[in-house]
Amino acid sequence: MSLQNDLLEVSKLNPISFERFVHLIDPAWVEQALEATGTVSIRRRRLPAERIVWLVVGLALFKNEPIWLIVQQLGLALGDAKAPVPSASVQARQRLGEAPMAELFDQLAQAWGDVEQPASASFLGLRSFAVDGVVWSTPDTPENRKTFGGGRTHSGDGAWPQVRGVCLMDTYSHLIRAASFGEFAVGELRHARGLEKAVSDHSVTIFDRAYYSAALLLDWQNSGTERHWLMRARKPLKYEVLEELGSGDWLVQLAVSRDALKQRPDLPTHWQARLIEYSIDNKPRRYLTSLVDAKRYPANQVAGHYNERWEIELGYREIKQNLLKGEQLRSKQPDLVRQELWGTLLAYNLIRQEMREMAGELKVAPQRLSFLWLAQAVANALRFCPLETPGTIPQRLAALRTQGQHFMLPARRQRSYPRVVKPKPAKYPKKKPGELN
Repeated sequence: MSLQNDLLEVSKLNPISFERFVHLIDPAWVEQALEATGTVSIRRRRLPAERIVWLVVGLALFKNEPIWLIVQQLGLALGDAKAPVPSASVQARQRLGEAPMAELFDQLAQAWGDVEQPASASFLGLRSFAVDGVVWSTPDTPENRKTFGGGRTHSGDGAWPQVRGVCLMDTYSHLIRAASFGEFAVGELRHARGLEKAVSDHSVTIFDRAYYSAALLLDWQNSGTERHWLMRARKPLKYEVLEELGSGDWLVQLAVSRDALKQRPDLPTHWQARLIEYSIDNKPRRYLTSLVDAKRYPANQVAGHYNERWEIELGYREIKQNLLKGEQLRSKQPDLVRQELWGTLLAYNLIRQEMREMAGELKVAPQRLSFLWLAQAVANALRFCPLETPGTIPQRLAALRTQGQHFMLPARRQRSYPRVVKPKPAKYPKKKPGELN
């Protein structure tokens, strides 16, 4: 029996819950991902490929529990015999590989990301995205260290092998639209190339100044219709003013570096962008953007929108602290590390999509719901649900939506104090009045 048939059996028990959930994770997508990557189980095993997909997602939802227990809790093994030995689960993961998880992530990210958002979610009619880098630590095995490498200090190699990645995230829903990761030594700029394929038309993507690259930014804005970008201007920045658009607002011309032209002869020798200088807390800040229409995109609003870049930092914190519990990944082999990362991003997007559904019903922004509380609720719903079939998973997750008000957070408050570095405590106590020298 296929995973789809398992889910349909459960839908007979509670068709309303199933129908509400089936549009979120259509079981046919799992089968399509397996077929597209040639990993459909031909021989009927106790742990077939379509169920191991759920296991990999479960590795993120049940971070501190052994793999054999996750198999039991999700009821993933076929048959009535005792649970498979732990090595069987590892072998099943090796048979599955990385490709189906990456394919399924891409399918779901595209389907969930293309959902229409409320007008309040847009920036002057544009969808808002952010791109930034992230690093994950892995177990210190010879295979992981050889494949991924890691950071170094003055005393030698870092404590753990590390995977460097870059993600494209929707700043409103916090859904991850695309990701690229691999060796620690490969820079963020290289990982960012290609992510523009996942961005929507009529959008603006916020970058850190480290992503300043004519090739990247021109490819980004030329990859579709009105695919804009925004970043802090690096120092120093050489440019020629072509037109003054307003006070502290210019259309400028920038030169493409010789190295960039050698690597990409198709690039122009010069390109244009908009340079905005705007004061925040009496400190001038400069921004570079492709939003050159000064009437449609006022300078103060463009500069203010750059703060939305911090939403991707919050998303990374949710993954690292709430899903991974501030710990390293658990896989000891490089191919399983990559597989686990795709499963982690899938689990994160699953929770984030549930939050967006809840927020829509409650008529609030997704940021008003607690990721931590909902992640715990999802794990608890799966932990204590009947274990006969993985088809119970949709039924339990759908029921959580009726409890959305329990995950509400207070409205975000404006920061009432500046960011400052606290002074280090004194090494010795101060002398009291009257004490002798």
